[in-house]
Amino acid sequence: MKLVSLKFCFLFVTLAWLAVVVTGCALMREGAVLGLGKYTETKTANKLPSIPVSQDAMQVEIVFIERPVTDPLLGSALWNEVDEIGAIELADQESLNQNGLRVGHVSSVPPMALQTLLGLKSHLGGINKEDESLLLSGRRLMLRSGVPTDIQTSSLFEKCSLKLITDDDDEPVSVKDFEQARCVFRVKAHKVQDGWARLEFTPEVHYGAQQLRRTATNIGWQLENRQNTSPLYNQKFEVTLNVGEMAIITATDEVSPHSAGKLFFRGEGPKADIQKILVVRLANMSKMDVTRSK
Repeated sequence: MKLVSLKFCFLFVTLAWLAVVVTGCALMREGAVLGLGKYTETKTANKLPSIPVSQDAMQVEIVFIERPVTDPLLGSALWNEVDEIGAIELADQESLNQNGLRVGHVSSVPPMALQTLLGLKSHLGGINKEDESLLLSGRRLMLRSGVPTDIQTSSLFEKCSLKLITDDDDEPVSVKDFEQARCVFRVKAHKVQDGWARLEFTPEVHYGAQQLRRTATNIGWQLENRQNTSPLYNQKFEVTLNVGEMAIITATDEVSPHSAGKLFFRGEGPKADIQKILVVRLANMSKMDVTRSK
Protein backbone atom coordinates (compact mmCIF):
# COMPACT_ATOMS: atom_id res chain seq x y z
CA MET A 1 0.00 0.00 0.00
CA LYS A 2 2.82 2.38 0.89
CA LEU A 3 4.46 1.66 -2.47
CA VAL A 4 1.23 2.40 -4.30
CA SER A 5 0.76 5.60 -2.34
CA LEU A 6 4.29 6.72 -3.10
CA LYS A 7 3.80 6.02 -6.79
CA PHE A 8 0.52 7.95 -6.76
CA CYS A 9 2.12 10.93 -5.01
CA PHE A 10 5.05 10.87 -7.42
CA LEU A 11 2.66 10.83 -10.40
CA PHE A 12 0.60 13.68 -8.96
CA VAL A 13 3.68 15.84 -8.29
CA THR A 14 5.03 15.13 -11.78
CA LEU A 15 1.77 16.11 -13.46
CA ALA A 16 1.50 19.25 -11.34
CA TRP A 17 5.09 20.20 -12.19
CA LEU A 18 4.47 19.70 -15.92
CA ALA A 19 1.33 21.82 -15.74
CA VAL A 20 3.22 24.63 -14.05
CA VAL A 21 6.09 24.45 -16.54
CA VAL A 22 3.82 24.44 -19.59
CA THR A 23 1.57 27.20 -18.28
CA GLY A 24 4.48 29.25 -17.04
CA CYS A 25 6.32 28.98 -20.33
CA ALA A 26 3.19 29.97 -22.22
CA LEU A 27 2.62 32.98 -19.97
CA MET A 28 6.24 34.03 -20.17
CA ARG A 29 6.29 33.68 -23.93
CA GLU A 30 3.06 35.60 -24.34
CA GLY A 31 4.12 38.24 -21.86
CA ALA A 32 7.51 38.64 -23.54
CA VAL A 33 5.92 39.01 -26.97
CA LEU A 34 3.37 41.50 -25.66
CA GLY A 35 6.16 43.48 -24.13
CA LEU A 36 7.87 43.68 -27.50
CA GLY A 37 4.62 44.64 -29.20
CA LYS A 38 4.62 41.59 -31.49
CA TYR A 39 1.75 39.56 -30.11
CA THR A 40 -0.97 41.20 -32.17
CA GLU A 41 1.19 41.20 -35.25
CA THR A 42 2.19 37.53 -35.10
CA LYS A 43 -1.14 36.17 -33.89
CA THR A 44 -3.69 38.38 -35.65
CA ALA A 45 -2.09 40.23 -38.54
CA ASN A 46 -2.42 37.29 -40.88
CA LYS A 47 -5.94 36.50 -39.72
CA LEU A 48 -7.48 39.99 -40.01
CA PRO A 49 -7.27 41.26 -43.60
CA SER A 50 -6.98 44.99 -44.13
CA ILE A 51 -10.11 46.93 -45.02
CA PRO A 52 -9.93 47.78 -48.72
CA VAL A 53 -9.91 51.51 -49.55
CA SER A 54 -12.37 52.64 -52.22
CA GLN A 55 -10.74 53.73 -55.47
CA ASP A 56 -12.67 57.03 -55.35
CA ALA A 57 -11.67 57.83 -51.74
CA MET A 58 -9.89 61.05 -50.84
CA GLN A 59 -7.99 61.95 -47.70
CA VAL A 60 -8.80 65.43 -46.42
CA GLU A 61 -7.17 67.26 -43.51
CA ILE A 62 -9.27 69.81 -41.60
CA VAL A 63 -7.62 72.38 -39.33
CA PHE A 64 -9.16 75.19 -37.28
CA ILE A 65 -7.17 78.26 -36.30
CA GLU A 66 -8.47 80.73 -33.71
CA ARG A 67 -6.87 84.16 -33.48
CA PRO A 68 -7.76 87.58 -32.06
CA VAL A 69 -9.55 89.73 -34.62
CA THR A 70 -6.76 92.29 -34.16
CA ASP A 71 -4.06 89.83 -35.25
CA PRO A 72 -2.31 91.43 -38.26
CA LEU A 73 -1.89 87.98 -39.79
CA LEU A 74 -5.63 87.87 -40.49
CA GLY A 75 -5.41 90.90 -42.77
CA SER A 76 -3.33 91.85 -45.77
CA ALA A 77 -0.30 89.85 -44.59
CA LEU A 78 -2.32 86.71 -45.32
CA TRP A 79 -4.72 87.70 -48.09
CA ASN A 80 -2.13 89.41 -50.28
CA GLU A 81 -0.60 85.93 -50.69
CA VAL A 82 -3.88 84.00 -51.10
CA ASP A 83 -5.67 83.50 -54.41
CA GLU A 84 -9.27 84.70 -54.02
CA ILE A 85 -10.04 85.43 -57.67
CA GLY A 86 -9.24 81.95 -58.97
CA ALA A 87 -10.64 80.11 -55.96
CA ILE A 88 -14.35 80.34 -56.83
CA GLU A 89 -16.69 81.91 -59.37
CA LEU A 90 -16.79 85.73 -59.23
CA ALA A 91 -20.57 85.81 -58.61
CA ASP A 92 -20.18 83.38 -55.72
CA GLN A 93 -17.33 85.44 -54.30
CA GLU A 94 -19.39 88.64 -54.35
CA SER A 95 -22.35 86.95 -52.68
CA LEU A 96 -20.13 85.43 -49.99
CA ASN A 97 -18.38 88.75 -49.29
CA GLN A 98 -21.73 90.53 -48.95
CA ASN A 99 -22.64 88.07 -46.22
CA GLY A 100 -19.33 88.29 -44.38
CA LEU A 101 -17.63 85.15 -45.77
CA ARG A 102 -14.21 84.97 -47.44
CA VAL A 103 -12.75 82.05 -49.41
CA GLY A 104 -9.25 81.56 -50.79
CA HIS A 105 -7.07 78.97 -52.50
CA VAL A 106 -3.53 78.15 -51.35
CA SER A 107 -0.86 76.12 -53.12
CA SER A 108 0.93 73.14 -51.61
CA VAL A 109 3.56 75.60 -50.36
CA PRO A 110 1.49 77.94 -48.16
CA PRO A 111 2.48 81.59 -47.73
CA MET A 112 4.54 82.55 -44.71
CA ALA A 113 1.60 84.17 -42.94
CA LEU A 114 -0.42 80.95 -43.11
CA GLN A 115 2.59 78.89 -42.04
CA THR A 116 2.93 81.18 -39.05
CA LEU A 117 -0.77 80.82 -38.21
CA LEU A 118 -0.59 77.06 -38.45
CA GLY A 119 2.44 77.11 -36.17
CA LEU A 120 0.79 79.58 -33.78
CA LYS A 121 3.81 81.87 -33.86
CA SER A 122 3.50 85.49 -34.88
CA HIS A 123 6.61 87.25 -36.12
CA LEU A 124 4.83 90.56 -36.74
CA GLY A 125 4.46 91.62 -33.12
CA GLY A 126 1.34 92.86 -31.37
CA ILE A 127 0.37 89.43 -30.00
CA ASN A 128 0.67 88.77 -26.28
CA LYS A 129 1.51 85.49 -24.56
CA GLU A 130 -2.11 84.67 -23.72
CA ASP A 131 -3.28 85.10 -27.32
CA GLU A 132 -0.44 82.90 -28.57
CA SER A 133 -1.91 79.96 -26.65
CA LEU A 134 -5.22 79.95 -28.55
CA LEU A 135 -6.45 76.72 -30.06
CA LEU A 136 -5.10 74.98 -33.13
CA SER A 137 -6.90 71.71 -33.76
CA GLY A 138 -7.37 69.39 -36.68
CA ARG A 139 -8.44 65.98 -37.89
CA ARG A 140 -8.08 63.77 -40.94
CA LEU A 141 -11.04 62.36 -42.85
CA MET A 142 -11.32 59.79 -45.60
CA LEU A 143 -14.15 60.77 -47.94
CA ARG A 144 -15.76 58.89 -50.79
CA SER A 145 -16.56 60.83 -53.92
CA GLY A 146 -19.97 62.48 -53.56
CA VAL A 147 -20.60 61.34 -49.98
CA PRO A 148 -21.10 64.38 -47.67
CA THR A 149 -19.58 65.09 -44.28
CA ASP A 150 -20.32 67.87 -41.79
CA ILE A 151 -17.77 70.34 -40.41
CA GLN A 152 -19.07 72.39 -37.49
CA THR A 153 -17.52 75.85 -37.24
CA SER A 154 -19.45 77.49 -34.40
CA SER A 155 -20.30 76.71 -30.81
CA LEU A 156 -23.95 76.23 -29.81
CA PHE A 157 -26.14 79.34 -29.90
CA GLU A 158 -29.08 79.28 -27.51
CA LYS A 159 -30.73 81.87 -29.76
CA CYS A 160 -29.45 83.67 -32.85
CA SER A 161 -30.63 85.59 -35.89
CA LEU A 162 -29.19 85.18 -39.39
CA LYS A 163 -29.45 88.05 -41.86
CA LEU A 164 -28.75 87.07 -45.47
CA ILE A 165 -28.34 89.36 -48.49
CA THR A 166 -29.69 87.52 -51.53
CA ASP A 167 -30.04 88.15 -55.26
CA ASP A 168 -33.81 87.69 -55.00
CA ASP A 169 -35.54 90.89 -56.16
CA ASP A 170 -38.66 90.02 -54.16
CA GLU A 171 -36.71 89.42 -50.94
CA PRO A 172 -33.24 90.99 -51.16
CA VAL A 173 -32.73 90.59 -47.40
CA SER A 174 -33.78 87.48 -45.49
CA VAL A 175 -33.83 87.28 -41.68
CA LYS A 176 -34.32 83.99 -39.82
CA ASP A 177 -34.36 83.27 -36.09
CA PHE A 178 -33.04 80.02 -34.63
CA GLU A 179 -32.85 78.31 -31.25
CA GLN A 180 -30.28 75.72 -30.17
CA ALA A 181 -28.34 76.43 -33.38
CA ARG A 182 -24.97 75.30 -34.75
CA CYS A 183 -23.26 76.55 -37.92
CA VAL A 184 -22.03 73.73 -40.16
CA PHE A 185 -20.45 73.31 -43.58
CA ARG A 186 -21.69 70.26 -45.45
CA VAL A 187 -18.76 69.18 -47.63
CA LYS A 188 -18.73 66.83 -50.61
CA ALA A 189 -15.52 65.82 -52.38
CA HIS A 190 -15.78 64.85 -56.05
CA LYS A 191 -12.87 63.19 -57.82
CA VAL A 192 -12.13 65.10 -61.04
CA GLN A 193 -9.11 63.09 -62.20
CA ASP A 194 -5.99 61.59 -60.67
CA GLY A 195 -4.58 64.10 -58.22
CA TRP A 196 -7.49 66.53 -58.53
CA ALA A 197 -10.72 66.90 -56.56
CA ARG A 198 -13.59 69.39 -56.45
CA LEU A 199 -14.76 70.25 -52.94
CA GLU A 200 -18.34 71.47 -52.62
CA PHE A 201 -19.21 73.56 -49.52
CA THR A 202 -22.80 74.24 -48.45
CA PRO A 203 -23.25 76.39 -45.32
CA GLU A 204 -26.06 75.11 -43.09
CA VAL A 205 -27.66 76.05 -39.77
CA HIS A 206 -28.63 73.03 -37.67
CA TYR A 207 -31.20 73.99 -35.05
CA GLY A 208 -33.78 72.67 -32.61
CA ALA A 209 -33.89 69.48 -30.58
CA GLN A 210 -32.25 66.27 -31.72
CA GLN A 211 -34.78 63.68 -32.88
CA LEU A 212 -35.23 60.95 -35.47
CA ARG A 213 -35.69 62.52 -38.90
CA ARG A 214 -35.85 61.23 -42.45
CA THR A 215 -32.48 62.04 -44.00
CA ALA A 216 -31.27 61.62 -47.60
CA THR A 217 -28.09 59.51 -47.73
CA ASN A 218 -26.04 57.93 -50.52
CA ILE A 219 -28.05 54.71 -50.03
CA GLY A 220 -31.48 56.35 -49.87
CA TRP A 221 -33.68 57.83 -47.17
CA GLN A 222 -32.86 56.77 -43.62
CA LEU A 223 -33.92 57.73 -40.10
CA GLU A 224 -31.14 59.61 -38.28
CA ASN A 225 -31.02 61.33 -34.91
CA ARG A 226 -30.36 64.93 -35.91
CA GLN A 227 -31.54 68.53 -35.71
CA ASN A 228 -33.55 70.52 -38.23
CA THR A 229 -31.40 71.81 -41.08
CA SER A 230 -31.58 75.13 -42.91
CA PRO A 231 -29.18 75.04 -45.92
CA LEU A 232 -27.92 78.36 -47.29
CA TYR A 233 -27.96 77.36 -50.94
CA ASN A 234 -27.24 80.86 -52.20
CA GLN A 235 -23.94 80.73 -50.27
CA LYS A 236 -22.87 77.40 -51.72
CA PHE A 237 -19.46 77.35 -53.48
CA GLU A 238 -16.88 74.96 -54.94
CA VAL A 239 -13.07 74.88 -54.82
CA THR A 240 -10.92 72.64 -57.05
CA LEU A 241 -7.72 71.40 -55.40
CA ASN A 242 -4.67 69.42 -56.43
CA VAL A 243 -3.13 67.07 -53.85
CA GLY A 244 -1.39 69.18 -51.20
CA GLU A 245 -3.36 72.36 -51.92
CA MET A 246 -5.70 74.04 -49.44
CA ALA A 247 -8.93 75.99 -49.25
CA ILE A 248 -9.20 78.57 -46.47
CA ILE A 249 -12.55 79.95 -45.30
CA THR A 250 -13.17 82.65 -42.72
CA ALA A 251 -15.02 85.92 -42.08
CA THR A 252 -14.33 89.19 -43.84
CA ASP A 253 -12.61 92.02 -41.99
CA GLU A 254 -15.90 93.85 -41.41
CA VAL A 255 -18.89 91.69 -40.47
CA SER A 256 -22.35 92.80 -39.38
CA PRO A 257 -23.73 91.36 -36.11
CA HIS A 258 -26.13 88.87 -37.74
CA SER A 259 -24.24 88.00 -40.93
CA ALA A 260 -23.19 84.48 -41.92
CA GLY A 261 -19.55 85.43 -41.40
CA LYS A 262 -20.27 86.54 -37.83
CA LEU A 263 -22.23 83.39 -36.89
CA PHE A 264 -19.93 80.89 -38.62
CA PHE A 265 -16.53 82.29 -37.69
CA ARG A 266 -16.87 84.60 -34.69
CA GLY A 267 -18.22 83.81 -31.28
CA GLU A 268 -20.27 85.59 -28.65
CA GLY A 269 -19.55 86.80 -25.14
CA PRO A 270 -15.91 86.19 -24.15
CA LYS A 271 -15.14 84.90 -27.67
CA ALA A 272 -16.66 87.85 -29.52
CA ASP A 273 -13.18 89.13 -30.38
CA ILE A 274 -11.90 85.77 -31.61
CA GLN A 275 -11.98 84.78 -35.27
CA LYS A 276 -11.75 81.26 -36.69
CA ILE A 277 -10.12 80.17 -39.93
CA LEU A 278 -11.09 76.85 -41.47
CA VAL A 279 -8.29 75.22 -43.49
CA VAL A 280 -9.19 72.22 -45.67
CA ARG A 281 -6.30 70.42 -47.37
CA LEU A 282 -6.52 67.67 -49.98
CA ALA A 283 -3.94 65.34 -48.45
CA ASN A 284 -4.02 62.25 -50.67
CA MET A 285 -5.99 60.42 -53.32
CA SER A 286 -3.98 57.27 -54.04
CA LYS A 287 -1.80 55.80 -51.29
CA MET A 288 -3.77 56.14 -48.08
CA ASP A 289 -3.28 54.74 -44.62
CA VAL A 290 -4.81 51.26 -44.34
CA THR A 291 -7.09 50.74 -41.35
CA ARG A 292 -7.10 47.27 -39.85
CA SER A 293 -10.19 45.75 -38.36
CA LYS A 294 -10.22 45.22 -34.63
